[in-house]
Amino acid sequence: MKRRAIFNGDKRNVAKVENDATSPNKKIRVALLITELSRGGAEKALLQLASTLDLTRFEPVVFSLSGLARDLENSLVPLFREAGVETVELGLTGLRNAPSVFRRLTRELKRRQVDILQSFMFHANIFGRFAGRAAGVPVVCSGIRVAERDAPRRLALDRWTRSLVDAWVCVGEATAEFSRSVGRLPAKRVVSIPNGVRVPDLKTFEAANVSADFTWVPEPFGRRKRIVCVGRLAPQKGFDRFLENAATWAPQIANDWEIWIVGDGEERDALRRIVETNGIANVVFFAGWRPNVPEILASADLFALPSRWEGMPNALLEAASVGKPALCSDVEGVAEILGDDAASQICAFDDDKSWRDKMSTLTSDDALREELGRRNRNRVEQEFSVESATRKYEALWTRLLAEKKRRRLTIKRRRVERPTLRKGQARKNVERDGGARVRRKAKNDATSLD
Repeated sequence: MKRRAIFNGDKRNVAKVENDATSPNKKIRVALLITELSRGGAEKALLQLASTLDLTRFEPVVFSLSGLARDLENSLVPLFREAGVETVELGLTGLRNAPSVFRRLTRELKRRQVDILQSFMFHANIFGRFAGRAAGVPVVCSGIRVAERDAPRRLALDRWTRSLVDAWVCVGEATAEFSRSVGRLPAKRVVSIPNGVRVPDLKTFEAANVSADFTWVPEPFGRRKRIVCVGRLAPQKGFDRFLENAATWAPQIANDWEIWIVGDGEERDALRRIVETNGIANVVFFAGWRPNVPEILASADLFALPSRWEGMPNALLEAASVGKPALCSDVEGVAEILGDDAASQICAFDDDKSWRDKMSTLTSDDALREELGRRNRNRVEQEFSVESATRKYEALWTRLLAEKKRRRLTIKRRRVERPTLRKGQARKNVERDGGARVRRKAKNDATSLD
C-alpha cells in the first residue's frame, strides 16, 4: 500500500514537472557565456539575442570569462546594461587564475539555479560545458561561430567532450555541415540558427550618414568611391592575399576608387608592408578599429570579404542590410546570405583572375552595384531578422529542457516500478511452483493406486 502511494505520488508529479518546462508562470533561467564582451561579431550577435528574448518566459544573464574591458568604448557592457540585461565579468586572465574562475562560474550557476547554459566561442564552450555539468545545469548548449579549419586540436577537444553537450548551435548550414563531417560531432545534436541583423530604415540611415563625421580621415582619402573591408587583421580574414591581388588592379582605378581596411590585429604591420612594397599606399587606407562601423559601411560603394574561412559573416550581413553590393570569397555562410545573387558576388579565395575580373566589372558598372545592393538588402530583410533568430533559440531551449525533464522522470518512474515488478513476479513464481508440486503429487498418487 505504501509503495503504491509513492508511485501514485510520482505519477502526479509527472505532469507538474513536464509542464514546468513550458509553463507561462515559470521563467526559464538562461545563462549566456562568452569569452569577452568587446565589439566583435559574435559579441554583437549575443547582444541582439539577449536584448530580444521574451522576458515573460526567459530570465537571461550574460557571463564574460574575461574582466571588464579597460577601454569601455570598445566594450558592449554599457549596451547590455541599457537593454536591462545583467552582465557578470569573471576576470579570466590566463591559466593561473583559470581554476578560481571555473569555481566562481560553477557557484554562480548553482546559486542562480540556471536551466539553460548557452555558450559562444571556443574557450567559453569548453569552460561552459564542464562548469554547467558540475553545477547540475539541466541543458548545456555550445555555439559554433566559425568553421575551425586551422584548429584540429580544437575540433578534437570538442569531439572528446561531446557527452557533456546537449546541442551545438551553428550560425549557418555550411558551418553545421562542417561540424558534422569534419568535426565529426553527432549529427542529430547539431542545429543551424543563422545570425540575424537589424535592417535600418534607409532614409533615416542615409540622413544620419550625411551628417557623419569623417574629418578623422587623412588626405588623400575620403574623396573617392570606397571598397570597404571590415574585420580583424588576422590570417583568417585573408587581407594579405587580397592586397597582393589588389596590386594588379588597384592602380588602374586609383583616380576614382580607394580601399578601406577597417579593423586591427596582429597582421597590421605585415599588411602595411605589402601595401608599401606593391606601391598602392595611395589607394589603401588602414582605418584601424572604429566605433562607427555602420556609418562606414553605409558610406561604402562596394563591400569586400576576402576571408579564408568564416561561419556566418556579420560584416556581410551588416553591409547587405544597408544596401551594399559585395565581392566575397566562397566561404561558409556567404552563399546563404547572398542567395540567388551569389554567383556574381563570389570568387574562390585563391582565384586571382576571378577577383580581378569581378572587381573590374563591379567598379565600372554603377547600375549593377545599385541593383545588387537593393537585392542584398531585400534578402537579409526577409531571411535574417534578429527576431527570427531569437525565436529559434527560444524554441530550441524549450524543447531541450522539456525533453531532459521527461527523460529524468522516466528514469525516476522506472526506479519506483522496478521493486514492485520484482515482488509481483515473485508471487507468480510461487504460484507457478506451488501448482507444479500439486500436479506432481496428484500424478504420483494416481500411479500408486494403479
